[in-house]
Amino acid sequence: MADDEQLKREMPEWARGDPLMEWYATEIWGRKVEDDDALFEIMSLQVFQAGLTWRMILARWDAFRQAFQGWRVDLVADMGRDTVDRLIHDSAIIRNRKKIEACIDNARTIQSIQRDNGSFCNWFYNILQGDDLADLQKALRASFKFMGPEIARMWLMATGRIPPH
Repeated sequence: MADDEQLKREMPEWARGDPLMEWYATEIWGRKVEDDDALFEIMSLQVFQAGLTWRMILARWDAFRQAFQGWRVDLVADMGRDTVDRLIHDSAIIRNRKKIEACIDNARTIQSIQRDNGSFCNWFYNILQGDDLADLQKALRASFKFMGPEIARMWLMATGRIPPH
């Protein structure tokens, strides 16, 4: 099958041989996202991945979706201390208080972005200035919590904002 062979050639080396990683690489990685909640989800999973493997995050994807109410920006923005305390004890997700709180704070930032720019996706793909990686990383770090340069780089590539390599 030519399509299968072409897919294998285009598959990133880091995804080859692992069905979960191959699914992510073919279905998500490097594609433009057109839904604010989905863009927030990918950003948040990148935050949780910091210091860990991407495979570990993918294996918990469904648990994260359940814990964070489908990554709906408005619902996550409304989460309070009681929810954070509950999530700290949820063994199905990564239980890091700083990462959990960053995702909630980031949802609140996204609400502001939505009010000012129509949508988070519009801001991310059309208004956020810069084609240079360093400029984009700096802008994202200034806007969001727990957004180091590597998290920003991976999020930009995962969402097709910059070409993946």
